Amino acid sequence: MQAVRFFGPGDLRPQSVPTPELTRDGTVSVRVVAAGVCGSDLHNFTTGRWVAGLPVTPGHELAGIVTATRGACLGLRVGQPVVADSRVGCGQCEACEAGLPNRCRSLGFVGEVCDGGFAQTVVLPARQLVALPTDLPLHLAALAEPLSVALHAIGQLR
Repeated sequence: MQAVRFFGPGDLRPQSVPTPELTRDGTVSVRVVAAGVCGSDLHNFTTGRWVAGLPVTPGHELAGIVTATRGACLGLRVGQPVVADSRVGCGQCEACEAGLPNRCRSLGFVGEVCDGGFAQTVVLPARQLVALPTDLPLHLAALAEPLSVALHAIGQLR
């Protein structure tokens, strides 16, 4: 498959890579339909900060269609449209175990700690995906993360 890979500051290029496989229970393969470019993607491109390992496929703002599941996947099914939660909790700390991965002390992001949506296919844990109605355009769904950031900022002003 084709992906855009980040190799270091200023070094972003298209590359043929193996299609990711479902190697763990509770994971989902998603055909990426839309992916946004965020300011943090631009920051990573210029500085290389926040990236856990190189090379990596960036892109934490993404939406697509489920193409395969492995094990218990929280009701997600093949053919279902989904949007990704950009945050990746460790799954082991007190916050993660309480269902609050946004408060994880080791919080990472899709496209920084694991491959992201600047590819034809991405594999993510089912807990990272939210099912969407079939009539929601996926290019709009990919804007869920920046919209949530804007709404949070407005809420902080109140």
